[in-house]
Amino acid sequence: MDAEVAEQLRDLITRLQTDEDIPSAMNQLKTLLVSAPTEISETILEVGLSKILQCFNIFDRHLVDLICEVLTLCFEKFSPGEVIKSFTGNFMYLLRHENAHVRRLAVDEIAKAVISSSNALPIPQYIDVYVAVGQLVGDNDIGVANKAILITSNLPEEAYTKVLEEMKILLKCSSSSKCNVFEVIINISIKSYDLFKICLELGYIDIMVQEIQSLDVLYQLNILELMSTLAIKPYGINYLLNSGAMDKLVTVVIDLKTSPVGGILIPGYMKLFGCIAHYFPKEIIEKYPILLNFLFGLFESGKQAVLPVALDTFGFVGSTTEGKLSLVASGGKFTETMMKVNLLIKNSSSDIKIRALNCLTNLISIEKDTNTANSKPVDHRVTLITREWFRGLSEQPSSMDLLFDICKNPFPDIRLAAFGLLDAVSQHQWGHELIARTAGFIEYLLDRSVDFTKECKEAKYDIIKRLSNSEVFDSNITSRLQAYVEEGPFYCNRMLEVAMEDAD
Repeated sequence: MDAEVAEQLRDLITRLQTDEDIPSAMNQLKTLLVSAPTEISETILEVGLSKILQCFNIFDRHLVDLICEVLTLCFEKFSPGEVIKSFTGNFMYLLRHENAHVRRLAVDEIAKAVISSSNALPIPQYIDVYVAVGQLVGDNDIGVANKAILITSNLPEEAYTKVLEEMKILLKCSSSSKCNVFEVIINISIKSYDLFKICLELGYIDIMVQEIQSLDVLYQLNILELMSTLAIKPYGINYLLNSGAMDKLVTVVIDLKTSPVGGILIPGYMKLFGCIAHYFPKEIIEKYPILLNFLFGLFESGKQAVLPVALDTFGFVGSTTEGKLSLVASGGKFTETMMKVNLLIKNSSSDIKIRALNCLTNLISIEKDTNTANSKPVDHRVTLITREWFRGLSEQPSSMDLLFDICKNPFPDIRLAAFGLLDAVSQHQWGHELIARTAGFIEYLLDRSVDFTKECKEAKYDIIKRLSNSEVFDSNITSRLQAYVEEGPFYCNRMLEVAMEDAD
């Protein structure tokens, strides 16, 4: 490193002790550090950061911004974590500074260290840094709070007992701060049962369940979203079932029908129900049939505002083999709901039509269940019920003729949803047979001159790839399907294009 650069740095730092020289010296420091080599870190370690930090005592917003720029340039001369280890006391000061820009500077540098290596700031030497960051989870500045959430969600496991104990103070703050705390708790809990147990023993999970009954509707929705994430873990659902939390949630759901804010809260509760029932359909549907009946009731109400979440939840629950069998075993209301889904596909506006198509796709598909997607043969009960569900889509025209018609819809998003359903149908032998018997469908799929979007071309290709391995088509059709697969989804027949241009 050039000795002259190091000497310049020392001189400029010294000038910071004179108030009238601070703005000029700080600007010169910035210019010097921009082009200084990383070796300048040795001089920074020698002179320290204290004289720079003392300049924060001058209450000038523009100067604060300039000081933060200079500190950022200083930090960049060090590898992640090194500057924090060298100036731990200074960082504790920055983390507790009254100016949000200053706090953001500190958490950004700590985030770099934590993300770079789980052992960049080892325990117990830097536990106080982690505790200070944990308390910034409730910061009024969104940028500071979000970065603190990221850091605190990714600490070494041995840090959590202390950090979470100290973070409890935030539960006395605003609903926004508490929500940030709960986000960290869920981020930690879903990593392992041991971490979940720490959060449970410190009382956070129980408090979350209690807070669901808050009068703050937005706060409720945020907690429900977080609980939905926890519920996909076996220990998460076990907690909900065994602690009585699920019973409390069911009580709240029953009251939603008469609640003035029910329309706002229903999506959150249905998403939670859908997440739980997707992974544990038999247990939830048998133990809490009232939740399934509530879902069916959303279809009966016909309210456009709740139909999207009703369709999404219904399809998500029925996307697994166990979910399909549990739903069909629920009886007459399920059959009535299937009829309503079919009517929505035929008669609704684009958004509801797309969601209804996606819902039926989930119910028909046998590849969305990760537990059975690759198992052979398919459960014969699933084969029978999915065939009946698809046949129920339409009598006149037939279900496949109706789907053929929707696949030709001029709106790409509707067409893509229709291809999704066709893909689900083509996962079944009975689907191949219906496609083979539908006049013009194969020709339509093989026609590359139709103006499809990239997504539709890919979806259509996946369908043709399935059909190319089927035994229901004659040898000519099979050869054409296989040729299409070999050419790929984006093959362009230049001769055909030239012929069409000449015709124009």
